[in-house]
This record gives sequence, C-alpha cells and structure tokens, in this order.
Amino acid sequence: MIKDLSQKIREKKPLLEEWFHSRMRGLPGAEPPIYSSVDLRNAGFKMAVVDTNLFPAGFNNLCETFSENGSHAFRTFLDTWHADVRRILIFPEEHTRNLYYWQNIVALRKILISAELEVEIGSSSTLFPQDPYVVPIEGADPVIIHKVFLENQKLRTSDFVPDLILLNNDLSTGTPDYLKDLQQTILPSPHLGWYRRRKSDHFRHYQRLIEDISKIIEIDPWHLSTLSAVETGIDLTDQICLKRLAEAADRLLMRIRQKYLQYGIRREPYLFIKNDAGTYGLGVTHIDSGASLLAMNRRTRNKLESSKGGRRVSEYLLQEGIPTADFYLGKPLEPIVYLVGGYPIGTFFRIHVEKNEMESLNTPGMSFACLCLHKVEEQDELYTVASFLGRVASLAAVCELAGVHPLLPRVISAS
Repeated sequence: MIKDLSQKIREKKPLLEEWFHSRMRGLPGAEPPIYSSVDLRNAGFKMAVVDTNLFPAGFNNLCETFSENGSHAFRTFLDTWHADVRRILIFPEEHTRNLYYWQNIVALRKILISAELEVEIGSSSTLFPQDPYVVPIEGADPVIIHKVFLENQKLRTSDFVPDLILLNNDLSTGTPDYLKDLQQTILPSPHLGWYRRRKSDHFRHYQRLIEDISKIIEIDPWHLSTLSAVETGIDLTDQICLKRLAEAADRLLMRIRQKYLQYGIRREPYLFIKNDAGTYGLGVTHIDSGASLLAMNRRTRNKLESSKGGRRVSEYLLQEGIPTADFYLGKPLEPIVYLVGGYPIGTFFRIHVEKNEMESLNTPGMSFACLCLHKVEEQDELYTVASFLGRVASLAAVCELAGVHPLLPRVISAS
C-alpha cells in the first residue's frame, strides 16, 4: 500500500505542487507555519496524520543532516516572508525539570544560529528568578534564559531587542498580556495556542484537503485520513453525557467497520478518545466499543480528564485508531515529520517498549530514534508518504489560522 502511494505521489508531483500553490494563493496574506511537526500512523493498508503540533519540542531528535536542512529552511522561510528579521527571541515553555525539553531548545537555538541569526532565550516566568537563569544540560552547553520585559510595545531582554518572537510555548492557559499588541512579529500566531485551538478544527480542514488531493492521485481519501467525530459539553461524571459519548463512539466504529468490510480488513476497529484541546499526550485513551466507555474505571476517567495546566476538559475528539505496522526489534514505532515553512526537513521515530501496535506511543517511557539509523521496510516509500502528508497537515494549519485570525479570510475552498 505504502509503495503504491509513494509511486502515485511521485508520478503526480507537478500536479500536486500546483495544487499546494493554488491553495496558498486562495489565502491572500497567509503564510505557512514557521515550524510544525506531525505524528503519523502506518497500518500498511492506510497511513494518516493523527496529530499536528504547531509548537514542536523535539528538535534534539533530528540528526545532523536534518538539522542542516532545518537551518536552510528557516533561512528560506525568513527571506521569503520576513526578510528584515535578524534577531530572534525564543519564548519557551516553563518546564524547569524536563531536561529533554531544554535539549530541544538547545538544538533549536543551534539550528537558528546556523541560519545566520542572533538568538536569545527569554521568559518572564517567576520560575526563572535569576537573570540570567541557567539550566545545566549534561554533555552540552547550558540553557541561558534571560528575563524579558516590555518597553515601547516591544519585548526585550536587558541587552537584546528581537525582530521576531518565536513561540515554543503552546499557550495552553492563554496569551499573556505582554504578548498582545506588540510591535514585533510573533510566530506561530498566538491565535493558534491551545487555549483556543481545537484538534477537530484541524482535522476538518485536513480531511477536506485530503479529499481534494485524493481526486488527483485517484485514491479513496480514507487511506490517507482518519474518520472522526467530536462531542462537546461532556462531563464524564454525568451518566447522560457519558451515554451520549458512548453512542457517538459506536456510530463511528460502525463507519470504520464498513470500511474494513469494503477492503477486506480482517480485524476489529478501535478509537482514540482525545481531549479536543489536549497537548503533550494528555487526555487520551483508546476503546473498542461504547460499552467500554460506560464501564471505565476512575483511573481511565482521570486520564481522560487530565490536561496541561489543569484546565477542565469538556470537548472530546473521537478518532479512528490506526494500528501501526512499523516495528523495530519487535517494538511498535510511529514516524514524526518536522517541517519548517511548510516543507519537511526530517523524520524520526517515536518508540515505546511497553506499548502494543494499537496504543498511543506518546506517553511516559517513549523514546526517539532518527530515521536514518533504522532499517525499516520500505523506508524510502514511508518517508515520501509521511513527508507529503506532513505538508498537507501544515496547509491545514494555515486554514485553521484563517478561521480564527481577524485579518485573514475565514475559509478555504477544497473543491
């Protein structure tokens, strides 16, 4: 299946490139995300994006070649869209104990410096009381976090005034007042922070784009996407709400089961239930029936209700589960594509030794490995399809922004 998809994408490349350009032209004033990452699942009989992150935090997992690709891509993006930018301030998350996250910041800063940019890291968080605040990193230079303040509607440190604020913070709890009405460019747009972004919006746009693309490469769009549904106003302690969620799950499972029958897939379908505004793999579980939802224990309910910042969860995305067909040494893995300016710069794998092919791998205990270090069957074909779908997801994010940003068109046609 992946080999056939890869061949179709290569054969239709000129038409597909024109399609991408025409969709961007349909959004005057819009630009691709400065960076993004996508999680994909390959079942052999289908492959699709299952999550898109607009504030990616795994640049430390890219190999040297992919990091070099990133530097070139950042330089190209800025020359195209923000030619006057020379100085960048990275605005990070407030993780003081997550050293993997800070390794990501170290790698991102290095990539940007290689793109001939001046780079500092700045935050106003009280969790970083000293100025500068030093986060030691074993085997690497420490992270130096400078205190930022507002002056003449510009965010700055004591001796650094950036041209661009690069958010590596998903704004789950909202946009701080000092990031509003700045006379500096902020990317990605704060309008796409998780305080207002919804997975269901993203996948609605992604689905429309995939349906359009599928006409070009002559394939059922189901092979490149997931069936899904969304339920709002859900209180998991309320039996009426829980029953409504369970009934929606059974309806979606029936739709997937019909697709399995259509293509002779001999297995039972399952779903992921996700916090529609969730991040960091929080608020996720999988089920194979509505009845399993009704019978869930307190631990599973607490898992579904967990969210970054402790925000109350009341909106859930029901998403078709895709069992992974990719393994290394018997352990399931899934490809993650990193993009800059809407173009893929590299891929690596998420691996989890304690999970099976059906479960989410984005949980504590996961690890990462660069694509070029593993012998995965049909590797070139996998990379081609994964990278292509990453570009579609990046374009879907542009459509998302058009729906929430007051200065952009609110819709994009996928017909």
